[in-house]
Amino acid sequence: MNPTKDEATAALAAVARSQAALRQAFRAHNGHYYLWLWGVVWALMALSAHCGGPAAIQRYFPLLCLGGGVASGAIGLLQRRQVRIATDWRFLGVLGTLLGFGVIWLLVLQPARGSEKLFVYISLMVAQIYAVAGIWFDSYLFWMGLVLAALLLIGFFFFLPVFWIWVAVFGGGALILGGCYVRYFWR
Repeated sequence: MNPTKDEATAALAAVARSQAALRQAFRAHNGHYYLWLWGVVWALMALSAHCGGPAAIQRYFPLLCLGGGVASGAIGLLQRRQVRIATDWRFLGVLGTLLGFGVIWLLVLQPARGSEKLFVYISLMVAQIYAVAGIWFDSYLFWMGLVLAALLLIGFFFFLPVFWIWVAVFGGGALILGGCYVRYFWR
């Protein structure tokens, strides 16, 4: 069965209304908090690495990631009560596949030791996940992933002496600004 032009137009209008309602719900019910949270976590991780060196990385990165994970879970519980969306298992499968292959590539390629290189590698995996989520759900996440990847690579290749400051300002800052965009300007 082929829909008529009017039926197709009506269906596309219904999809646009649904997407606008979803965006409004996310904006009203804490969707931006994830970006703010992880922007602050990235900035704190980078500043601790800059100030404390490798010892601070080993000491604080796991704690900051654990704290960010717990806070993300709390935000998810709050959001779950207010925004009801069916779990997209295919999307979660894609994320699991990306992370799984990322770990395998790390084991196979065995990049030279260096906290900056490992941080960039893991952060590029995160940027890739943002980009895939943007393709799957909404374009702002796609662009955020590309911007994060570009900023990380610029910092790594051109600003290595001040890499951790670069990541704090431009990595954490990009996520915080992305949260501001979602909260105040996303339509």
